Amino acid sequence: MEQFIGERIEVEQAEKSPRPVRFTWRGESHDVADVLRTDIDIGHGTLPRGSRKWYTRRHRRHYIVKDTEGRTFELYLDYADRKNPTWWLARLLG
Repeated sequence: MEQFIGERIEVEQAEKSPRPVRFTWRGESHDVADVLRTDIDIGHGTLPRGSRKWYTRRHRRHYIVKDTEGRTFELYLDYADRKNPTWWLARLLG
């Protein structure tokens, strides 16, 4: 059961890395039991070729995580704005 969510979330990160250890979604706290996969996205997405400049690149770090209840989520950290990075819940995977 894959479901697109696309909502901003609050995340508690590991002490010396951006890896998520806990996140809050719709008022419910989820403890991360395992990080299953990590990917970095610095591409241009679906921008037309002529619009692709160095400053239009995405700056995202994706995580596929499993919480302590066995549910799997795709989270990502959007760090295009280095002063104000934001976390998003992209999808509920199961």
